[in-house]
Amino acid sequence: MDLDFSQDQELLRNSVGGMCSQFSSLNTLREIEGKEPGFSMDFWNQLIELGITGTAISEEYDGLGMNLLDLCIIYEEFGKNLAFSPHFVSCFLGANIINKIGSSDQKKTILPSIISGEIILTIAWLEPGSSFHQTGIGISPKKEKESNILSGSKHMVPYFSESNKLIVFCKSEKGSIEAYLLDSATEGISSRYQPNHAGESLFEVTFENVKLEEEMKLGNGLDFWSEWKKIVDEGLILIAAQASGGAEKVLSLGVEYSKEREAFGQPIGGFQSIAHYLADALVEVEASKLLCYEAAWAKKNGLDIKRLAPMAKMQSCKTFREVASTTIQIYGGLGFTVEADPQLFFRRAKHLQNSLWDNSYLGNQLSKEVLG
Repeated sequence: MDLDFSQDQELLRNSVGGMCSQFSSLNTLREIEGKEPGFSMDFWNQLIELGITGTAISEEYDGLGMNLLDLCIIYEEFGKNLAFSPHFVSCFLGANIINKIGSSDQKKTILPSIISGEIILTIAWLEPGSSFHQTGIGISPKKEKESNILSGSKHMVPYFSESNKLIVFCKSEKGSIEAYLLDSATEGISSRYQPNHAGESLFEVTFENVKLEEEMKLGNGLDFWSEWKKIVDEGLILIAAQASGGAEKVLSLGVEYSKEREAFGQPIGGFQSIAHYLADALVEVEASKLLCYEAAWAKKNGLDIKRLAPMAKMQSCKTFREVASTTIQIYGGLGFTVEADPQLFFRRAKHLQNSLWDNSYLGNQLSKEVLG
C-alpha cells in the first residue's frame, strides 16, 4: 500500500479544508445545530459550486467519479470542522442506490440533479424499536385493489425537511427488502424533528395510506439487502474517515490548551501525566487514519472490505470518542461547559458511533466473518 498522497490529492485536501474553515466553522455549527435546515446553506452551495456533490458519481452522469481514497480525504476535512450537510446521505448513499438499482431513466434524471443540488435525496430505513438487522425492517405495502398502500413510520431520517426525494425500505410479501423512490411531498407523508445529542437534522417520518405506484419501485422489486450491505461497507469507511478527522482536530485542541493552561506556575503540558495522555492519543489517531486508508485502498484495488470496513469504523469512532474525552479532561472544569469546543466533538463522536450501523451490529458482522 502506497502511503504517499499525490499532488492532486493534497490539493483536494487543502481546497476542501479551506472551504470548510471558511463556510463551516465551529461558530457556524453552534448557530445551526438543532435547527432547520440543519446545515449551512452557504457551505452547501460551496460544495455544489466546487463539484464536491458529484465526487461519488461517475463521469457518465456529469460527476467526478472519485475513488474511495479521495472521498476519505474529503471526509477527514468534514470531520475536522464538524461540517454538517446532506452530502453523505444524498450524494453518497442515495446516489449509490440509484446507480446500482435505478433504471436507466432514473440515473439520467436523478444523478445529475443530485450533483447540481436540485435534488436532495434522503433514505428512510430504520424503524422505531427495531435493530439495524434486515429483520428490523417491518413496514410492508398492502395490496388494495390495484394499488399498493404503505402505512407505518421510519425514524432517524436525515435532512428530510430539505429533501425532494425519499428512498424508503419495505419488506415484501416474501420477506425480502424492497426500495421505493418517492417524492418527499407525497400525500400521506408527514414528519417531526427528532432531538438528538449531536443536533443533526433527523426526522421521524410517518406514512399514512401512501399510494405506491409500480414505477416507484427500484430494481424491479429485487431483494435489495445484499446491495445495501455493499453500499454501507463503503459508507462505513467514510464515517471512519470523518471520525479520524474529528479525532485529529480535537487532539490539537487538547495540545494547544495544555500549552496555555498553567498549574503550579507552569503549562500543564509539561507534566508527565498529561504528556503521556497526549502521546497515547496521537498514536491512536494515526493508527485509525491508517486503517481508514487501508480499507479505502483495498476497495480501490478490488479487494474484499467486509472485515476492513467495520474494523475501520469501530476503531476510528472509538478513538474519536476517547480522544474527545481526554481533551475535555485536559480543559478541566471548562471542558464540561457548552462554551468550550471539546463538547462539540464529544457529542458528535458518540453520534458517529451509532450512525449507519452501531458497534453491536458491526461486532456481530465481524464475528461471522472471522468465525464463519
